Amino acid sequence: MAWVKETFMVAGQVKCRVAGTAAPFEPMGLGSTMEQTHEVNKITLANTMTVGGGNYASKSRPTAMLLNFNFREFFTANFVRFLWAAATELESAAVTGEQKEAKVGMTTMLDKMPLSITTVVDAATGLIEYEEDIEWKLTGSGIEPMPGGALATAIAAAAAEDPPVPYMLEFDYMSAPVDDIQVLTNSGVELELLFEGVNAVGTQKRVNNLYFRCMFDLVQTLAWINIEDFMGQQVSCEVLADPSRTGPNQSPFMKIMKERKAA
Repeated sequence: MAWVKETFMVAGQVKCRVAGTAAPFEPMGLGSTMEQTHEVNKITLANTMTVGGGNYASKSRPTAMLLNFNFREFFTANFVRFLWAAATELESAAVTGEQKEAKVGMTTMLDKMPLSITTVVDAATGLIEYEEDIEWKLTGSGIEPMPGGALATAIAAAAAEDPPVPYMLEFDYMSAPVDDIQVLTNSGVELELLFEGVNAVGTQKRVNNLYFRCMFDLVQTLAWINIEDFMGQQVSCEVLADPSRTGPNQSPFMKIMKERKAA
């Protein structure tokens, strides 16, 4: 048989679906790394029949097949998978009459993420309207009263009363469409993973890996503040045995489909 160059440098995509289903596979986005590792428990029987030592017999028993990833795409579905979370789609909506306390230089967080704020008035009378970028500025979650304006003066006057009273504002605003992600609400979902790869060297052919039952651990780190690199999700999962796959030469864990050159 002729020698065929088979060096390997692979790029590809990881996709998933709920284990045990026939649904289409959903892309999990760009992953910087994918590494497969194995753990074994090696049992040895020492050779005590000679002073030369060594082992008389040994047996290695596989204990785990593991996959390690660094995913770089923050799909809501990935947050759900890697943070054992539940997600709800919240549509943009008008909010009226929401009342919150305000303090100068501090953030007043609204109940929903604001897309735009229509009016900010004093909650006591509703007659004093405060202007954006003069008395307050918009933040990611609400507003921050600015020093030196009429709002700051009103807040200071309320604080000077005996006893001090909180200065309340009333908001009308439009909320942003958001995915509300509640973390650690379950213990994860079993997934079937598909890796579709292509070899950049050697045969330059395709390889498809199928992992039948996978359970993701919680994401190891989330570097929310980081300007040195794109944020990643370092995650690992264990490949569990699929008891429905039995028979000679049939793996309960995974299979590799490696394309070969035509004869």
